[in-house]
Amino acid sequence: MASVEILRAHRLSLSAEPMLKALASAARAAGDQVKETGRFEGRSDWLVLFGVGAAVNDRARRWQLARGKRVLLWDLGYVDRNKGVGHLRMSIDTDHPQVWLEKTEGLPDRWAQLDVPLREDADPAGPVLLIGLGRKSRAYMRLPHWERDMLARLEKRFVGRQIIFRPKGKDITQLPCLTDRETPIEQLLRGASLVVCRHSNAAVDAAIGGVPFEAQDGAAMWLQHREFTPANRLEFLQRLAWWQWRATEAAEAWTFAKLITNT
Repeated sequence: MASVEILRAHRLSLSAEPMLKALASAARAAGDQVKETGRFEGRSDWLVLFGVGAAVNDRARRWQLARGKRVLLWDLGYVDRNKGVGHLRMSIDTDHPQVWLEKTEGLPDRWAQLDVPLREDADPAGPVLLIGLGRKSRAYMRLPHWERDMLARLEKRFVGRQIIFRPKGKDITQLPCLTDRETPIEQLLRGASLVVCRHSNAAVDAAIGGVPFEAQDGAAMWLQHREFTPANRLEFLQRLAWWQWRATEAAEAWTFAKLITNT
């Protein structure tokens, strides 16, 4: 039996609350001792929270890890991430689960259920897509000028190549290059030569679309260290599919989390 603290230290979204409620029920049904809190107590084997970048969550996570205990972190999913009913991504202890993908069997079932075919959208002469961080991520990682600095590097590397900046959400960051806030990412990928991001889900979209990417963090780092072939892309996505779950799958997610930390 494990002890579990489920933390709601800030107002939760329509996506977060169903998952945390379902996880509480799943953990209790599994025989685990669950306490739901609004203020971090730090006396349990597991801490469960939604929102990796929230300052209050980050402080709680650091304290929990310093105790040598586990943290189950949730945020919006990689694929089929519709708010409220779609997938939420899961990680254990770290912001992103790339360190766990090597332990994850590349079983095809979960990815196959999504029915998302691989595409080959890349054009080596096409534009470079620069994906923005977003206000919360920029503050959390203390990288106030990441997009500006990256644009300068890309302009030196790709002289004469078009660079398209894709801000995250409603972020108001402006750069001296073409900006596209509206076009769906799947369409932007068509004919692109490269996707550059800090740790965005756009790297996963690029793996699906067959467009090479460069990232500095995030689940897709597992693929970045391998040859960008259809077989490796598919294996990455099959492994990654085990790190996103719907609230209706909370029992399976909880079982998976406990199992993989014991392997």
